[in-house]
Amino acid sequence: MRIAIASLQCEGNCLSPVLTRFEHFDYARGEAMYEKIAVMDLLREKGIEVVPTIYAHALPGGAVVKEDYLRLVGEIVDGIPTEGIDGIWLFIHGTLYVEEIGPGDTYLMREIRKKVGYDIPISLAMDFHADNTDEIPTLVNCMTSFRTAPHCDHAETQIRAMELLIKCIEKKILPKPQMARAYVVPPGDCVLTAEHPLRGIMEMAEEYERTTPGLLCAQVYAGHQWIDEPYMGPSVVVTHESDEALAKSIADKIAKAYYDVRHEFKFLVETAEPDEAIRLAMEDKEHQVFISDSGDNTTAGASGDNAYMINRVIESGAEGVLIAGIADAKACALCYEAEIGDTLTLDVGGTLDPKSETARITGKLIHKGDILAYSGGNEGPSAILDCGNMTVVITKNRASMCRRDIYESVNIDISKYKIIVVKLGYLFPELAEIAERAILAFTPGSSCERLQDMNFKKIHRPIFPLDDNFI
Repeated sequence: MRIAIASLQCEGNCLSPVLTRFEHFDYARGEAMYEKIAVMDLLREKGIEVVPTIYAHALPGGAVVKEDYLRLVGEIVDGIPTEGIDGIWLFIHGTLYVEEIGPGDTYLMREIRKKVGYDIPISLAMDFHADNTDEIPTLVNCMTSFRTAPHCDHAETQIRAMELLIKCIEKKILPKPQMARAYVVPPGDCVLTAEHPLRGIMEMAEEYERTTPGLLCAQVYAGHQWIDEPYMGPSVVVTHESDEALAKSIADKIAKAYYDVRHEFKFLVETAEPDEAIRLAMEDKEHQVFISDSGDNTTAGASGDNAYMINRVIESGAEGVLIAGIADAKACALCYEAEIGDTLTLDVGGTLDPKSETARITGKLIHKGDILAYSGGNEGPSAILDCGNMTVVITKNRASMCRRDIYESVNIDISKYKIIVVKLGYLFPELAEIAERAILAFTPGSSCERLQDMNFKKIHRPIFPLDDNFI
């Protein structure tokens, strides 16, 4: 058995003006990609010959530059043989967005099919927040995604997609996934898989998968709300070995159940307007408090350069605050020109998104060095200023301080701070475990939480919460 593998991922955000370029991708070619994916042990165990292409993963952001995207697609397609392969496995996001092209994941599948035809099975491992186009299920044979949000099953998802592909090859079947839509878009940070009401939807899908003969996969996708296209939003994709009508019926039932609980999606952490979030954190004398700057969430594709919360902290007089962090290449470079212990006055923020605020800060330079990336690689230079009442992490590139090891990579001891401001929505699992209290602040920006604030023009209507009672 011979299987071609590839991975191309970037969660797109139509509200962000910051384009994603080739240099933003964690990139590996050929056998170097093996250490980036979770299926190699399974493939070796089964004695399967692997045809590697590329692995490319970027922090969520604005549209990928067309020329750079086509380069990556070309490397994948060129690396897949025309003959002599039994299947193709891809690890994608599902919301990659490209200049002038739009849905990049669909375009990639289309290009692969042009080369290999439709007699070779393709299996996708995807993100739970994929916005699936109507076309993508017609181009592949199996689709599965993370079943946790916050995500903690990356490896399991990749392996499940590979096992589905191997089953298709061994049984000599070419399933046709069937999709249904829910048209329900609650704020993304309300959609947590372990909590009501989504937990019941996930359990419903898993029950169908477990008890229906011939059913390969019943997958729920929450969608990603910052894509201004008609296909934005939740979908359910069900794959049966041969019974497409049964698969479509099950997908319709799960999607209807999703719609039926639309009013029950609630924020599962404390929420507040920004000034109120800071006030609550200041008044809490017993707990360390994480505040999510949700409108500038880099893991949702925002620019990460909005100093809005820095200005609010300055105005509030709050003490013991860690700003983690802000992207500003110029300010970071000025820090690198200085010596540790120097006092600097810097303008930070507002360099990537014209809608972002700038803040003036004065502090002692206490650290310079590379910061660990969201994807696990190197995100590039960073610097830390101790401004007395607050400590500010400045990064050359857009970054996400969503895990403990990222803080440790720049010598930050989280326990020293009373208030930690992070550019996230919900806290990622490692931070959630240590957060004594978490407040999601409804800050402005290109990852703002409420669909009503996004001013989208092309999304499907009717859609909840903009419309209601339409099914």
